[in-house]
Amino acid sequence: MTAPETSAAETRLVIERELARLLPGLGRLELARLAAHLEPVTAAPGETIFRQGDSGRDLYLVLDGALEAVVASEDGATVVRVGGFEPGDVFGEMALFTESPRSATVRAVSAARLVRLPRERFLQLAGQYPGVPLMLATRLSERLQSANRARLLSEGAAIASIDQALARLPADRRTAVLEASVLPEAAPETLAVLFGPRASRIAEDLAALGAGSGAAAGAVLRVLRARVERESPAAAVEAHDGAAAERLAGAGHWDAALEILARQPSGRALAAMLGRALRAVPPLPAESAARWAERLADHDALVDPDVVLARADRLAARGEPTRALALLRRALGTALVAQDAAAGRRLSAEIGRLSGEGAGARAVTRFQAHEARAPRGWSWRAVACVAGSAALAALAVGTRAPAGRFVAILLAGITLMAGRLVPDFAVGLALVAGWVLLGLATPAQALAGFATKEWLFIVSVYGLAAAAAGSGALFRVGLLLVRRLPKGAVAQAASLCATGLALTPLIPSSTARASLTTPLALAVAEALRLPERGRAAAVLGLAAWLGAGPLMFVFLNGSSSCLLAWGLLPEPSRLRFSWGGWLLAAAPLGLFLAAGGLALLFWLLRPEPVTAPPHERIALQVAVLGRPGARELGTILVLAATVAGWVLAPRLGVDLAVIALAGLLLMVALGSFDGRALQGLDWNTIVFFGVVLSIGRLAIAHGVDRAAASLLARLLGETALGPVVFVLAAALLSIAARLVLEQDLWVLLAALILLPLAGRVGVEPWVVMMAVLATSVAWLVPTQTQSFVVALSASEGRLFALADAQRFAVAYTVLVLAGLVASTGYWHLLGLL
Repeated sequence: MTAPETSAAETRLVIERELARLLPGLGRLELARLAAHLEPVTAAPGETIFRQGDSGRDLYLVLDGALEAVVASEDGATVVRVGGFEPGDVFGEMALFTESPRSATVRAVSAARLVRLPRERFLQLAGQYPGVPLMLATRLSERLQSANRARLLSEGAAIASIDQALARLPADRRTAVLEASVLPEAAPETLAVLFGPRASRIAEDLAALGAGSGAAAGAVLRVLRARVERESPAAAVEAHDGAAAERLAGAGHWDAALEILARQPSGRALAAMLGRALRAVPPLPAESAARWAERLADHDALVDPDVVLARADRLAARGEPTRALALLRRALGTALVAQDAAAGRRLSAEIGRLSGEGAGARAVTRFQAHEARAPRGWSWRAVACVAGSAALAALAVGTRAPAGRFVAILLAGITLMAGRLVPDFAVGLALVAGWVLLGLATPAQALAGFATKEWLFIVSVYGLAAAAAGSGALFRVGLLLVRRLPKGAVAQAASLCATGLALTPLIPSSTARASLTTPLALAVAEALRLPERGRAAAVLGLAAWLGAGPLMFVFLNGSSSCLLAWGLLPEPSRLRFSWGGWLLAAAPLGLFLAAGGLALLFWLLRPEPVTAPPHERIALQVAVLGRPGARELGTILVLAATVAGWVLAPRLGVDLAVIALAGLLLMVALGSFDGRALQGLDWNTIVFFGVVLSIGRLAIAHGVDRAAASLLARLLGETALGPVVFVLAAALLSIAARLVLEQDLWVLLAALILLPLAGRVGVEPWVVMMAVLATSVAWLVPTQTQSFVVALSASEGRLFALADAQRFAVAYTVLVLAGLVASTGYWHLLGLL
């Protein structure tokens, strides 16, 4: 091993050891995720890391060298050394909880190497793993307790005096005085709000203790507060603080209420209260709003759009417009996911104002144009869908023919789903009840889908994915793939695309894959120091999205839509297209679109050359993750065996469901899948899928497929549709339908509309569903596909602009049509056309 390699290995060892010491209760998977966001810092002798009074936003870990902390007097005439830091020391922890000004200047005594953890990155991890801030707060609390003990010893006489004065008070007055220490200052008006008629007596008692007014008042209140926190459970203190803040807010004392909530480690309660204060009548004064927005973290500000706007305004005012825009774009992504059109318009307008490029106005137009497609609550669309569903249900009751009655009640359910007011599983169960009540099926027939091997396969697939995600195996696979990232933009984009594609059979959710691969692409772009939203960064981000989302059709279990399409196929088609058969038939189209999609990205964006990939950062994550444990190794082996079993299932004569169930039971034996993991499965999709399996059987039983085929034959007359024309027509219809229908809803409708005609034109039903699936992941508009919205949000607006993504979406749609035509020859050889 060469000297530089030794240095790098030693550095990784130090970081790994210190992270584990800093957060002793955190698992290696979480530590590895945290390590992805560490940034190297070097300091020459005498160089300043940060200055007293600077806004605190980062934590630092010393790798080697020596540093010192100094404090200057108010006039700057005197500088006192208050501490030093050596390898292994951590400083700046408080910045991860609050952006309060730095209390000291830290500078290098000798040449030093450090790593920096930005506050926003830490808070992102904390959002996924709530235990992270608690553990760091425990460490910080220990340090603060040590400081408090030293201060209390130096102020022992004063504290003893306060304790003696408290002891002389009657018990009820002593309790009231301690409760009053929740206030930042003992002002008569705030005491009156909290204590009513007792306020004057409490003010007198506080004055006797020295907490009435003057320079010592704040110190006395802090001593009283410390006693409360020592003698009361933390939950009780937090509850009391929250109640006091609410009462003060109700009386319009917003600053006092916000000061109380600012003590909490998490800034979410503070941000929520600040949002209320900004909307109050009258609103919080501008200077106060600016001060509180300054103390918040970007991550916490996302709780409320008004707070985001105030926070972004402060960032822009202090010369950080790029950071302000990044915050606004993250908030806009949140608004898109939450379908909050009003917030989206305001955020988009502010983005346009700051960027000066007109992007905000265009985003507003898009949001308004598609607000009807993503309603929230009782919108006009939701009302229309409910009314239409009720009318169709009434038609079903009045129809005598069983086939007509079945179609009417099914359309009623589909229309209700389109309103997005009722969860899919509830609509499915309502269909079951309708079939039974209308005499279309017995309870056993209506619930027959839940007794099929296909439903068992779905449950097992979701269970396997949950077990793999919880073990950290998928995270390690992603790291190992990116670790081998080659040089050059083409190879790097292809590797990120391949990473998403490789994870597809292991994670049956394009949304989950997008949330995993997009941060990997962002980490690569950061390590390569690519300009935010530059051409190279956009290529990497959209390449990661291409592999995680649009190519999901390559695998049978690539997404819930693929599983739904498979379940809607006729029984002979399902038997023919096992996991391996599906992959064999879909692979050429997938490879064509992957290669063509990457070529389109480079042709449309023309990225600038990039440097070597971030091997050191990925190596650090792998080192922190450590060697695979027995459970993780077992999980990887079970997953590999399960996928191999699916490939070999036709030769082995074993059903896919049996193999999947065996894999899941092995996961249970390993401890990778338990009751909590079972509760966390996507039961909305799983339950609805069971009903869908019943739909196909009942439709055949009532002759709906024959009636539909006959109707279509009469409509088409003597028109002779060739297989290629029919496949293209199905794809074009899918592109149009996805502009107004949800993905899974369109897959269900497409099966009912197109599959009965497939046999008439000589097309295997699987080919029809492949055309539908390949065109169903669309992002021509932001709200069209949820997994794209997640990818956009996970990129924090720093990888690609929405305009770039939409240009790619248009070109990719044309590419899909060309790919379907190109694949027809291969499918003809397989006997599918």
